[in-house]
Amino acid sequence: MKNNPEILDMLRTENPFVSSSVGDPMKTRYPDVTSINETAFMGLVNLIEQKIRTPDLPCAGMVFGETGSGKTHLVSRILDYGRSEQHLFSYAYMQPIEDADQTYRYLLREVIINLCYPLAGSGRATQMDLIVEKILDDVGAPPPAARREPTPKERLLMDFKEGLKQVAQRRKTPRPLLADLRRLVKTAVAYLAADDDEAVRGRGPRHADPVDYARERFPDIPKTFLKVLFQFPIREKRSAAIEWLKGISIDPSDAALLGVPIPVQETPAMMEQRAQNMLGYLGMLLTRYGRPLVVCFDRLENYDTEAKVRSLGKMIEYLVDSAKAILPIVFVRGAQWEEKFRKQLNQQIITRLETNEFNLKGCNADQALEIIGSRLDTVLGESASGDLFPFDRAELVRIFKSRLHSPRQVIMIANQRLRAILYPEKDPQGVVTPLEQLQKAFDASFRAIVADFDRYPPDRSRLRRALELYLSERPESSGFRIVSLHSPQDKFIDLRAAVQPDDGALFEAVFIIDVEHNSPSVRAGLKRGIDFLENDPSNRAFYIRDRRCEIPPPPQWASTNEMFLHFHRLGGNVLLLDQMQAARWYTLALLNYAVKDGEVTINDAEHQSRAVTVDELSSFIKTSVHEQTFSGFWKIGEQLRITSPAQGV
Repeated sequence: MKNNPEILDMLRTENPFVSSSVGDPMKTRYPDVTSINETAFMGLVNLIEQKIRTPDLPCAGMVFGETGSGKTHLVSRILDYGRSEQHLFSYAYMQPIEDADQTYRYLLREVIINLCYPLAGSGRATQMDLIVEKILDDVGAPPPAARREPTPKERLLMDFKEGLKQVAQRRKTPRPLLADLRRLVKTAVAYLAADDDEAVRGRGPRHADPVDYARERFPDIPKTFLKVLFQFPIREKRSAAIEWLKGISIDPSDAALLGVPIPVQETPAMMEQRAQNMLGYLGMLLTRYGRPLVVCFDRLENYDTEAKVRSLGKMIEYLVDSAKAILPIVFVRGAQWEEKFRKQLNQQIITRLETNEFNLKGCNADQALEIIGSRLDTVLGESASGDLFPFDRAELVRIFKSRLHSPRQVIMIANQRLRAILYPEKDPQGVVTPLEQLQKAFDASFRAIVADFDRYPPDRSRLRRALELYLSERPESSGFRIVSLHSPQDKFIDLRAAVQPDDGALFEAVFIIDVEHNSPSVRAGLKRGIDFLENDPSNRAFYIRDRRCEIPPPPQWASTNEMFLHFHRLGGNVLLLDQMQAARWYTLALLNYAVKDGEVTINDAEHQSRAVTVDELSSFIKTSVHEQTFSGFWKIGEQLRITSPAQGV
């Protein structure tokens, strides 16, 4: 048993109650209290198991829960269940959609991003690796030979090294140390017990061309789709394969690498149909190999237009009625469902969702104490945290006996009490303001994105969301005023604004955000900017790109690079976001989602929690984001506040 001063020092170093929001459900930080919302959890498990047994069964699920009731945590439990049960099903967690006219492209992209994300405890293996391995095993073909895949033992060693890295970085990214150490020990034991020989893949006859053999099984799946899918395990081709599977028009060099036709220009309707088709092909494979895909839709408060609500309805309807082996589950507040979604979705979708609905409930006193004890365990160990020290158990019982509390309220109350114990010289009442809480949430999300940057690939719609927030929420000291701001009916221009500098004449500005990988699309965007500047030299044009979407230097893309020079000579501004800048833009977009869904909360002196408001987020953007000279936004503001166009940045 550790002595009391030592325990207090450990809790000052690592407070397990500092975060009351799950954040990213793909990453489990704290142990579950299994009795909380157990009925809803088991109901979803039964629904998933039925989908495993009957992949083509048309069904969906819906979970009702108020702010802080554990909706996102329940998503995390479902994902953990999938990982723990020999990966009997795949899963995808969907962030809110931004572009309702890209419904199926968005759905396909998010599904592929999730399937290509490394699994915990499996080195760098992904859900897609397991799917491809299952197909190749059935076909009786070895994996592509360009690179030998790591053995199970090698994967464990890779995971152990990654765990060591996380422990070493824990001061930069707060994590429960004990949980990390336990995971390391578990991985090390598994490594020592693992067989040194590579597992034999497949027991059936070998086939020279697995694509042709698979085509015999799946005549409705194009050969090109299977060809790209089977190249996913090859390290040198994985990135290109992922982009192709996401439905993105890849560069001709990547097309040559994969041995597929060079992409042709398609209309938006054609791209939507292609995304639908590819989701259907994936569903056929999952049906054959008994591995359904669970798709979780969360943060529905951000479906804030009729177009976005209709987009959600289209996705649910397609996944239930057309795509095989895919189970959509929607997580929503009850009042929100009645006031918004039930009025706008068609009756067929409503019936599908309400057929399998589950409700989340608050915690009783015993469950609240179990939450507190389990979080203390992650820092102190079970032997030291058994009596809930440094808390007064009787006082906690008195607080939680009064009524049911949401899991988030329990954690926030514990955090408030612990701060008063650890820092008695400070006033425990009202110590965290909305702006301080928003800054904490922003910093935590930023660190998480930087630490796992590949999880957040270049995303035009979220970059646009961040830019729109920056332009819309300006302090009076910004030096410019946005007279009007809108998204024009032009697929290459994201935003158009009328800007009034404090000391200059009104001018027009366009913002072109581009993450495309093929030169014709890049040139089309640049041409919009060039035409805009040539039409009126007083205009301003901004071309914004995530630096990961590299533009090949001359002599490659010769005409594209010449257009960049011409754009720059006309006064166009090219902004290439580096990792830190892009991470801040993505963080702002995700923080906006979290605030609108009521995930960022503060507690008052009476232990009542409330969500931080959108108006408070507006104040945060004005006072914090606008003052960050290193975020990438600052360069835009600098160009908007000057009285005459400068040479491009």
